[in-house]
Amino acid sequence: MKKILLSSFLILFAVSSLVLGGTGAFFSDTETSSGNTFTAGAIDLKIDNTSYYNGVLNQGTTWSLTDLTDHLFFDFDDLKPGDIGEDTISIHVDNNDAYVCAEVTLTSNEENGINNPEAEDQDITEGPGEGELAQNVNFIWWADDGDNVLEGDENIISQGPIGNLPLNQPYTVALADSGSNIWTGIGGPVAGSDTKYIGKGWCFGNLSVTPVVQDGAIVDTNPADGIPDNGPDARGAGFSCDGSLLDNTTQTDLLTADIKFSAVQSRHNQDFLCVPDKPPVACELTETYADEVASSDQGLRKNNTAVTADRSDTSYALGAPQSSGTPYDAPVVANSFFSLGFPLLGNMAEIILSFNDNFVVDGPGNDLKLWEVTGGTSYPDEKVDVYVGDSTVGPWTQVGDDVTRDAEIDLFLAGVSQARYVRIVDASNLALFEATADGYDLDAVQALNCIQRAEE
Repeated sequence: MKKILLSSFLILFAVSSLVLGGTGAFFSDTETSSGNTFTAGAIDLKIDNTSYYNGVLNQGTTWSLTDLTDHLFFDFDDLKPGDIGEDTISIHVDNNDAYVCAEVTLTSNEENGINNPEAEDQDITEGPGEGELAQNVNFIWWADDGDNVLEGDENIISQGPIGNLPLNQPYTVALADSGSNIWTGIGGPVAGSDTKYIGKGWCFGNLSVTPVVQDGAIVDTNPADGIPDNGPDARGAGFSCDGSLLDNTTQTDLLTADIKFSAVQSRHNQDFLCVPDKPPVACELTETYADEVASSDQGLRKNNTAVTADRSDTSYALGAPQSSGTPYDAPVVANSFFSLGFPLLGNMAEIILSFNDNFVVDGPGNDLKLWEVTGGTSYPDEKVDVYVGDSTVGPWTQVGDDVTRDAEIDLFLAGVSQARYVRIVDASNLALFEATADGYDLDAVQALNCIQRAEE
């Protein structure tokens, strides 16, 4: 009987356990995130080029938007004095905002032997880097609006003979980095999917800047051909070329150069500089302008009379500028600038200024700035040649040729590391001016990169 009762109890317990398990419930909740993905962004830099040679479209150096492979910006093998070329380069960065840098390297400047005409003109140098062609092919680069024309309000980036570049040493220019942007005037990247333009001009001979009036638009009646209609064949390139002063020393010479563009993302890269290997060189605001006149030899007005008194005080060229930095200064303020005059009747038409507390030095970007007063849009460009040195009697190194208006100069192009004195000589074309004209009107000279000069 006990066994029967015990078995019945065990059976009951087992059944009870099954009943409890069968009627239980659990609270629950499920959240699912499917297909998580990281995809790397992209920057794709593409370049196109529209090239004119002596005013005619040159197909051999013109191409549509692409990645550069064997494309050449210049490829001319029968150059003659006075030849001139203009290219408009478009830069297009897809997908993301980016900083953009350019690099030019002079890779050769060869003599290629000395023929009889060269020898008769006293060309006796021969060997690697001894050619004369690179010193006589002048370039100008500017921030263009895409119409193949240098216009009056467009920023000139660089100007001078390509031979000023040391052989096989890359010269890097910041088109848009954290410190500068040639199109906006302040630091910042190029917007993704935006297109920017650079004008590149060259001249075998003396290059004169003759900007045309800004028309504010790119006219293109046939977009399919990829060529703006108001290019240099229609309005002039904005600069001119004179090869009449060249002799025979450049005959058979050869120069070659490489041109490279690069793009770097700007997001999370707010301090990027195209030239990072040189630390910024600070100039204190109160010391950045030339502060002493070392000497001067003012020229005359075109009619051989003296420059008026309100433009003849050399101290007006010292210190900070009174002009605004705009292409034209209206109204022109009397007693605020020094007119160099024209080199007539034995006058030099020059001034030598000194930085007493600093040396102007070769640093990132441009190093020296001239501030000039220009009164009106119809007035011819007044020009100067600019030299630097460490003594008032030289030797002088020319760093600017036919500089006009407000202009910035890079000492690197002339192989100069530092200088204390700046010599400015009027180089205007006298024939372009009316009788009372008085040459280049200098407002100030500014060191953009400098170091403190030790006490003597």
